[in-house]
Amino acid sequence: MLEFKQFLKTKKALPILAASGFILMMLIIKLQPSLDHNITERPSIAVNYIELKEQQLKPEIIGYGTVKPDLGLQAKAEVTGRITYINPDLKKGEIFPKDTLLLQIDDKDYKLQLKQAEADLIATEAKLKEMEINIENNKLDLSIAGEKLNVREKEYARLVKLRKNGSVSQSTLEKEKQNLLQQKQEMQQLKNKQTTLPSQLEVVKAQLEISKAKLQKSLRDLERTSIYLKFNGRINDVFTELDQFVATGTPLFNAFGLEKIIINAQFPVDQFRLFAKSFNDKSLQTTKADSVLNMTDLLQSFGLTAVVEVAGSGFNNWTAKVERFSDSLDPLSRTVGVIVSVEDSYKHINPGSSPPLLEGMYMKVYLKGAAIRTVALPRYSLHQNQVYLITNDNKLKRLTLNNIQYQGSLVLIDNLLKTGDRIITSDVFPAVNGMDVTPLLDEITTNQMNEWLGAQQ
Repeated sequence: MLEFKQFLKTKKALPILAASGFILMMLIIKLQPSLDHNITERPSIAVNYIELKEQQLKPEIIGYGTVKPDLGLQAKAEVTGRITYINPDLKKGEIFPKDTLLLQIDDKDYKLQLKQAEADLIATEAKLKEMEINIENNKLDLSIAGEKLNVREKEYARLVKLRKNGSVSQSTLEKEKQNLLQQKQEMQQLKNKQTTLPSQLEVVKAQLEISKAKLQKSLRDLERTSIYLKFNGRINDVFTELDQFVATGTPLFNAFGLEKIIINAQFPVDQFRLFAKSFNDKSLQTTKADSVLNMTDLLQSFGLTAVVEVAGSGFNNWTAKVERFSDSLDPLSRTVGVIVSVEDSYKHINPGSSPPLLEGMYMKVYLKGAAIRTVALPRYSLHQNQVYLITNDNKLKRLTLNNIQYQGSLVLIDNLLKTGDRIITSDVFPAVNGMDVTPLLDEITTNQMNEWLGAQQ
């Protein structure tokens, strides 16, 4: 043992030990039996599937918006005066039928103005009649003066001949000449008057129109002292009180109509782009050829319909009419606005199920297009924009989809998938391309699909 320890301290010990270890390792490897590698096949995995069928569906997208009245009134005083009457029910939230008197402004001064305007009109009409009579008299005077001038001219010519024969005196001739000149002067005055009378008549006619306008203004001002509600409406603000003096333009109250409300529903641009593919191309081509775009006809040709409900509530829904598209895109939310309307929401009110649609209510809007042919599959069969397809030889194939349109519990696909394709509906992990699967028809999902599709008709 002592000799071995002394040997380890020598320079030859390290190489000898290393060589011995290497030889020992090689012997172990050589003497070890060879390993046999047996390749085992991965077992086929059972999966549930549904078989796709082309469906006739109305595409649908969901948007949100707030209720606004279609008709709003900001009533302001159109005349100046003191408030002498206020309807006792004129309060915020009150409902009034059409043509209800709500306010009365002191009308005494306006009645006096009306009487003055009526008197001015009568005086101007009398003046017009006088002018018309003067014109007729002028015509008659001219005719008589013309005959008298003709007589004077003949008489003067006769006296000139007699003067040459010495039958009349010079003074008689001069006197007749004076009469002739006077008659000519009268004739000229009548002609001048005939020239000026038409312009004077036009002035009187203009004065008559002014008098009529003043009368109409007086009538309107008198009518404006009584403020009626011109539609079935609801009051949402009152700004005046009894005996208050109001000037022209003073706010009195605000009201809105009950017959119709509008909702500017906002829809995501990407979803609306896919939804718009259902629009009728022929309608678009016809519209391009027309010189004037008629929005009503265009929307009708698209076959758009809408249903609205109060977001997050259990109330009944309302059938809505698609009125028009918004004139711009919201750059912040990246949404497209579609204006829809609901009529007569105040009829058949039931507070528990069908309340009236009030300004500011947040609404959920379902916008539907015309029916199209498409392929639908359950939303939960989608895995990050991929579906698991079963090939003809029962292999799993991962298929990435694009232009996906979500519709409730369904997904609508307009390409890549077709009738007869088998889509896996059960969970598969890991889902490897080419792996063997054992397909089992998913009857539960098939029945669910039939129910969902039936609800979409």
